[in-house]
Amino acid sequence: MRMNAGWGAGCFGCDGVREQITPDAHLCFWGVAVMKVSLVLLVGFLSTFSQAASAHLKWFAVDGPAVDLSEYYASYTYEIALGLVLCAVMLGVAVWLNRYWVVDFQPTPVMKKYVLRAFSILIGLSLLFASYSESIIAVHYIVSNRVLVLLQYAQAIVGFMLVFNLFPRIAASFLIAIYIVLATQFGVLEVLDYMNFIGIALFLVLLHSDNEKQQAMATPTIRIITGVTLVVLACSEKLLNPDLGLKFLVVNEWNFMHSLGMTGFSNELFILSAGFVELLIGLVFILGLLTRINTLVLVGFMVTSNITFMIQSDYGDAVTELAGHMPVLAIALVLLMSGAGNKWAVR
Repeated sequence: MRMNAGWGAGCFGCDGVREQITPDAHLCFWGVAVMKVSLVLLVGFLSTFSQAASAHLKWFAVDGPAVDLSEYYASYTYEIALGLVLCAVMLGVAVWLNRYWVVDFQPTPVMKKYVLRAFSILIGLSLLFASYSESIIAVHYIVSNRVLVLLQYAQAIVGFMLVFNLFPRIAASFLIAIYIVLATQFGVLEVLDYMNFIGIALFLVLLHSDNEKQQAMATPTIRIITGVTLVVLACSEKLLNPDLGLKFLVVNEWNFMHSLGMTGFSNELFILSAGFVELLIGLVFILGLLTRINTLVLVGFMVTSNITFMIQSDYGDAVTELAGHMPVLAIALVLLMSGAGNKWAVR
């Protein structure tokens, strides 16, 4: 791993390490410092609201009074504006850092083999768990009619095919079909939260193609669709539908800002902040910026939420969260290995 022109030296007027101290060398030193501080601030900002940003709130929906959205947005007009500005600033920082952050890493054939097998196994296990739980793809899509029963069995077959690496392109095609039929049962807008399964299926189809150009499109495709999924989740579960988060926080005291002495940091503001963080992570994936760092942050979010459930002795919810996040963990393995890919990324 290295930074082009010595961790930002290129944009501060020096081309690497100099043998003698000059004014340019001092400028280069400050370039290094600014780059490192910017990276730390970016990761720190993304990590601030990790718990609420990572939990799929629809998995743990509880009853409660509905929020008046017009009143909600009117009460937090300035905070929403600040959140949008911060997202724009952080995206700018990510673009700047991405210009000089170059990872000299080429996975070995053996690593590729095992990472891709782990990818298929994790996806397969997630589908098998969903079938065992009498649900389709996610725990809140409960099997309740004959069509969904057929999908349940088809999902289990696809899960077995992926776990044992049997005809992955056919399995991927069936997965797309399952998603389409699921949309007819629950609504297209509802299942947009799980577009990452379309990304997973397309990744498998492209990866196992005999065409090298199609193979090269596999990683960018799954990266972009994962990013779009996170943006959709940020809107559907937090920014445009704060009810879910607020009801969740009534049952689960995850607003850690109170424990830090910030008692005025309301649950509404916490959910709003978590939504902006998830939105930012999704946009960073879509643009292909600092993909490995962004992936590590996302994985950190998931680990944090699982640990929190375990600390609260909510072992059932912890298992649900872990099983539901298996597809994301699988995607994370691919992105950590391959980065943004060679297509459709900001350079």
